[in-house]
Amino acid sequence: MAASVNCQYSIRLAELSDIDDIARLAEALAVYEKRPIDKQQHAAALAGDLSSWYQCLLLEYKASADATPEVVGFALWTYSYFTDVGRYATMSEIFVDSQHRGRGGGRGLMQGIAKIIRGKGCNALRWMMYDWNEDANTIYNKINADNLYETSGMVPRHLKKLDLIHLAGRTSRIEHNL
Repeated sequence: MAASVNCQYSIRLAELSDIDDIARLAEALAVYEKRPIDKQQHAAALAGDLSSWYQCLLLEYKASADATPEVVGFALWTYSYFTDVGRYATMSEIFVDSQHRGRGGGRGLMQGIAKIIRGKGCNALRWMMYDWNEDANTIYNKINADNLYETSGMVPRHLKKLDLIHLAGRTSRIEHNL
C-alpha cells in the first residue's frame, strides 16, 4: 500500500517572483535564531543571487482545493567540493513557520534537496545548526545525520565580511596571479 501524501502541502523550486516570500521567511528565521538581519540589503541580495549562487525550495500550504497557496517554509543550498567526498551541497537555511511545524514540511524540504543534489552527482549534504535547537536535532538524528564535530572533529570556522575584506586586502609575501 502506498504511503499517504499530505495534499495540503507541496514543495517546489523557487523563482525570482518568490523573493518577497523568501525574504519574509528568512527574516522570521533570523528572529527565531536571535540574529540581526538587514531587511532591505537581504532582499536585494536574495534576488540577485537566486539560481546563480544558491538554489531554493519552497514549502507551500493550501487550506482548501480552491485556496491560493501560501509559502510557509523554505530551504537554501549551494554546491561545493571536498577531495574526500567529491561533489556535495551545503544547506545554509531551512525554516518552516511555527504553525506548520510537525507536519513533515522540514523533512520534505530536505528530501527534495536530496533528490535534486543526487541527480547532480552529489555524495553528501552538509549544514550547521544551533546546539540549542533540540527540535531540529531530533529530526536530524532520525534521518541519521552525522554530527561532524563528534565523528570527525571538524570545527566550523567563519570569517565575517570585514575580516574577509581585511584578509583579501593584506599585503602578502606571495605573489597572487588571480
